[in-house]
Amino acid sequence: MRVKLLRLELKNFKPFRDLELPEGDGELPGGLILIRGPNSTGKSSIFEAILWALWGPDAVDNLTNDELVNFTSTWCKAVLVFEVAGTRYKMDRSYSSAKGMTVVLYAWTGDAWKRLANKSKSVSNELVQILNLELKQALDTLMVRQGEVALIANATPAMLRNLIVRVYNIELLDKMSDHLKSFELDLDAQIRGLEDDYIRPEHIQEQIKDTRIRIEEHERSLANNEAEAEATKDHLKEMPDPEGLEAIHALTMEVERIEREYDSSVRYRDSDLVDAGLSSAGAEVVQARLKILKKETKRYESSRKKLKTETAEVDGKLGAIAATKTDLSKKIMSLEDVSTDDDSGVTECPTCAKPLSAEERDHLLAEYRQILKHDKETSKTLNDRRVAVSDEVRGIEEHLSDISKAHDAVSRIKEKQKDVDRAETRLEKQRVMLLDAIKKAGVTDIESLLKKHGAKSILDLQRRLDVLSTKLGEIVSQCDSFRKLIEREQGTIGELEAKSVKMSELGAEINSLKSLNEHTKYVRLKLVSGFVADYVVQKRLLGIIKGATNEYVRAFTNNQYTGIDLVPTAARGRSGAGLALKIHDQRDDATKKASQLSFGDRTAVSLGLRLGISRTMSSIRPLRDSPSIAPRIRCVMLDEPLGGLDKNRRASVVSSLVNDQSFEQILLITHTDIQGWDSVPSIEVSKSGSAATAKLLM
Repeated sequence: MRVKLLRLELKNFKPFRDLELPEGDGELPGGLILIRGPNSTGKSSIFEAILWALWGPDAVDNLTNDELVNFTSTWCKAVLVFEVAGTRYKMDRSYSSAKGMTVVLYAWTGDAWKRLANKSKSVSNELVQILNLELKQALDTLMVRQGEVALIANATPAMLRNLIVRVYNIELLDKMSDHLKSFELDLDAQIRGLEDDYIRPEHIQEQIKDTRIRIEEHERSLANNEAEAEATKDHLKEMPDPEGLEAIHALTMEVERIEREYDSSVRYRDSDLVDAGLSSAGAEVVQARLKILKKETKRYESSRKKLKTETAEVDGKLGAIAATKTDLSKKIMSLEDVSTDDDSGVTECPTCAKPLSAEERDHLLAEYRQILKHDKETSKTLNDRRVAVSDEVRGIEEHLSDISKAHDAVSRIKEKQKDVDRAETRLEKQRVMLLDAIKKAGVTDIESLLKKHGAKSILDLQRRLDVLSTKLGEIVSQCDSFRKLIEREQGTIGELEAKSVKMSELGAEINSLKSLNEHTKYVRLKLVSGFVADYVVQKRLLGIIKGATNEYVRAFTNNQYTGIDLVPTAARGRSGAGLALKIHDQRDDATKKASQLSFGDRTAVSLGLRLGISRTMSSIRPLRDSPSIAPRIRCVMLDEPLGGLDKNRRASVVSSLVNDQSFEQILLITHTDIQGWDSVPSIEVSKSGSAATAKLLM
């Protein structure tokens, strides 16, 4: 049951735009395959493509998916066909900057590829089941990285021990350490959670003390307020009854209002008395005045009537005089015009058309003029009389107007006197009620009441009473508030005391968890990473590693070094326990330290040690009762391990690897010439411009 790589197809992966290994329908051979070519042609990229196809970006050091894509494209693809335990599998993985990662794992059923998984997580889980190894251990088994051999060759004992433990990635130790570490993290989380809720009991006692001080302050304030409330109540007892005081205030306001009405009614009545010409509003006086006014009205109206008749007669006479004047003026004009125009001296009478002589005409003109003169004097006399009559009429009308006003005033006096009488009645009634209310307050009059309490007015006294009542209400409310505060603070003390007990228990639990956490760290760091790891390495691994490594060391050094030993060393300073690499030199018949060897010899020995580790690690059982797992990875990829070897050493290594039956496949990257091995299959890598190509040569 061994892993064997069969085919590799790449699209736009790093320098390889379109690569198919091998071309056509062929498959990669078993045994040693050399990967040769100049520097920077893409040899290591083939290994990266294999690792990326199997495990994705987690298997490729320090490179992102985007950095694996060829510069001329935005996507890449790798298809790897491999065989495990007689079953063929195909891993098809691609990446696009737009769509992300897609991966599908297939198994060959004899006539077609069957999909096993198509999600990154499910593909990874399926691969673990196929290989029986986790990613890290599988990588350390499959891949010997560039520079790793040199690191082993130059490692101190502590570094070598840690390197072996790291490379083997012993599952039991990891699980023990991870479990303890997880337990530590859980404990840390529990402790942090408890500490977030934890309050020192001393702080809670301080809170209780502060709360008791506040209670004392509240009790003092309550006592002061209660005393002030009693004093206010005593003061209120001396004050008039609020309802009685309100009645006094209302009656006082009503008396004042009615007094204003009474004064107003008296003013209106007295004004009418003046207009009526009376000094009293008595019924007899008013009635007598009405009779006099009626007589005066009748007398003045009779005189006015006579004067108006006389005025009409005067107007008639003036009208007749005016008509006569007009007629005579026309006749005079006609007679005068005839005497001027007619030399005969004969004219007609303007009234009867009788012919008139000059004497008759002159006589008639003189008569007309005499009449006009007399009418003029009469008209003046009549006009003077008319003016005098008009003045008398106006005087009479003024007297009648005054009489009418007086009559109206006399008529109103009755109602105004009734208003005065009604107001006076109400006023007396309200005054009696006010006096009764004042007597109920224990005084004889309002002035005594105000003086007793030092108030300026009933309203002021009422305001003082309201202020005292409001003050008492506020004090009582404050007393209730202080009682509630005291009750709440007492409840707070009960809660704090219970919390103090809980915090004491919580503190004890935190200390217990911290002690358990320290013990867990000690077990993980001192026992698992120290004692147990030493047991696993020294009691189980060293013998297995030495047995697997000696064969490679003899072959790589032409049997000069016949055996290696890994000797445990004690811890020194900050360095922990280590493993000193010692080698038996057959030629010198001496056991030497690694530091006594040449760099080339150290490199050959270290390569043998590393191959021995890869050969054994997939089937190692760290403890006696650890489960036995059938090895499934018998393929190893070596990245530039021959750089420190001379020509003879390189030939020995290649010869040994060609004949090595421990691995199904060995892929060896080298840029150095290896002479005489043309029969070894090789992949020749070359580059033209920015594109690389690779071809399998058998």
